[in-house]
Amino acid sequence: MAQESTEALVTVVIPLFNEESIISAVIDRISRIRSAHTKIQWLFVDDGSEDDSVRVLRASASRLSHWKIVTLANNAGQQQAYRAGLAHADGQAVIFLDADLQDPPELIPEMIDRWRSGAMLVIPRRRSRKERGHHRWKFALFHWVFFHMTDGVMPRNTGTFGLMDRTIVDRLNAMQEYSVFLQALRCWVGHSPVFLWYDREERMGGKAKQNIQRLVRQGWDALTSFSETPLHMISYAGMIVSLLSGLYVIVLIAMKILQMFGYLQSLIVQGFTTIAVAISFLGGIQLIAIGILGEYIARIYLEVKRRPPYTVESISSSDATNSAV
Repeated sequence: MAQESTEALVTVVIPLFNEESIISAVIDRISRIRSAHTKIQWLFVDDGSEDDSVRVLRASASRLSHWKIVTLANNAGQQQAYRAGLAHADGQAVIFLDADLQDPPELIPEMIDRWRSGAMLVIPRRRSRKERGHHRWKFALFHWVFFHMTDGVMPRNTGTFGLMDRTIVDRLNAMQEYSVFLQALRCWVGHSPVFLWYDREERMGGKAKQNIQRLVRQGWDALTSFSETPLHMISYAGMIVSLLSGLYVIVLIAMKILQMFGYLQSLIVQGFTTIAVAISFLGGIQLIAIGILGEYIARIYLEVKRRPPYTVESISSSDATNSAV
């Protein structure tokens, strides 16, 4: 998009939220950052919704001066929806903001100030979060495991909420990977992040559709996208099993020799039990190893097919009429 040299177009990429009251709340909170030097583009991504979300969003977006709605043909998933937003963002800086408003839009002015001061990547970090029960511990577990198995590529207690300079956006758009985890990938491309601390609130609207199975799948995809540690763990498991088996064989031989000289006569090694336990243990290790190898091979299969990660159904904007893609 053409723009005056005195303006910095800031794109706010928001996975679709379909309650008008929530949209109004976000608009009110961010309206204060408007100035003569900043123009805001609102970019909404509809990830293949099957309800009335797009109609409601278009009606609400008409109150904004500069907006764009990207509608995907099917549900491509969270990461691919983010990629669609990045691909269609026009700004010199791009801000991710999830639709549930757990991340405070009030931080956006400070993020933009840090960017104007020279920061290329601004990432808010959570001091605390309001989730309860299994949601709380599963997120904490994921961040701990991901941080330690990827050499800290993504700072702990961070999410998608953050600001990226156009330089980082262009690098991400140039990548042709099918399976991505943008929260970590934006740190991997370079530039040390500037952090802002905040307390994460509960969802302000809507209901989370991420079940345990989907979250585990997403976490595993993220881990295998950045780490070969699961593959190394197969070798470590094999060495440990071999070591334990070798020690057990040595113990059995020693017992047999001692029994030949009249010692340990009361100890009877049950051959059937030993064989059954050994076979079950080794069989389990082998199945786990095959499963991990299969996960990595599946990712290779997805990459070599070169299918597009998402399909755009239509694009609506304040600058042009609807166009099918």
